[in-house]
Amino acid sequence: MTYSNTQTRSLTETFTIADAKYLASRIAHGLTLLRLYCGQLTSQKVQDLVLEASILMKFGLLDNVRYGYQKNEDWVYALGYSVNDLGQVVASNDEPSIFDLPTNLNEAEWHSFLTRRYNPSLNTEDLAKIEQLLPIKRSSGTEPGSSNGNWTTDDAYYRNGVGLKRQQFRSY
Repeated sequence: MTYSNTQTRSLTETFTIADAKYLASRIAHGLTLLRLYCGQLTSQKVQDLVLEASILMKFGLLDNVRYGYQKNEDWVYALGYSVNDLGQVVASNDEPSIFDLPTNLNEAEWHSFLTRRYNPSLNTEDLAKIEQLLPIKRSSGTEPGSSNGNWTTDDAYYRNGVGLKRQQFRSY
């Protein structure tokens, strides 16, 4: 007698605003630590940055965002978050970890830089409505350089088919 065992797995996921807020709470953790230990950030600014990330993630418009301190147009210390639309059943989901805080931020200024992703399912009208929801109105700019240090990936977060990787930049 021959037995056959076949498993079929299907997954239908809908990435909701609750999922986006869950992932953005990981960003909130990092920003709150920077606010508490490094300064130049208010609670309101942290809330606005987290809301911005939540909205952009929900609509598939966030590619990556970096928050940190720059001097002479170069990052001195920064946290970066990159979004992956993994579309997979299981992925690692770390708890937000403590990171090595910068020790020398003399004359460094707070800065953030966000890169958006194109979402072909949204039309011009949709994009205008989303723009109205955002608490931060960004302008075009140039990301600070990272030639005086390196980026390392340390945590990964996952929710309902979407992943978020955290990186840290430290200057030498």
